[in-house]
Amino acid sequence: MSSEEPSYIYVFKPKLMGPAHEFVLSKDTLDWSLGARSGRISYPMIKHIRLGYKPTNLANSRFIAEIWSINSPKLSVQSVSSRSMFDVIDQGNDYVRFVRELHRRVESSRADCVYDSGFPAWRWWPAVLVAVTTVALVAYIIIQALTGAHYVVAGGITLIGAWFLWQIWNIVLRNRPRRYDPQNLPADILPATSE
Repeated sequence: MSSEEPSYIYVFKPKLMGPAHEFVLSKDTLDWSLGARSGRISYPMIKHIRLGYKPTNLANSRFIAEIWSINSPKLSVQSVSSRSMFDVIDQGNDYVRFVRELHRRVESSRADCVYDSGFPAWRWWPAVLVAVTTVALVAYIIIQALTGAHYVVAGGITLIGAWFLWQIWNIVLRNRPRRYDPQNLPADILPATSE
């Protein structure tokens, strides 16, 4: 890396009442500060990065990068920041720039890093099973309602079931476990940017 390489800073607040989390990509290290705790990780010490899509009630487009290293605790970087008790700021553009730059610096340091996206397989397969079981149960209830001539109930359950299925399918599909190339990050586990 060039000695002229600029630092890059990304800051977000995971909780309204909690401290801001700050991450700085400097020439040779990822410096982090989580309130009173802080540390420094040289890029070759980063051993695992996982990108994922994890929406919440307030942030339907929340994406997370999890970073594991040899000498620090697991770090989580979110694409949204709490602004009030019921509102978050979408920092998608800044988050994507930070994540891309992190990958570039880790790869250029020749770190022996594993790049994963989505849920771990042990968590994804049960999520698929729950989603499929839920769809089957909703379909059964709709058929029973139609058989019993309860058309309003069947229509309501169909609408709610379709919305639920869309939400669950979106999470399950985006978070399927897979490896990725750090030079070609999967678009489905990154926020859409306006750049």
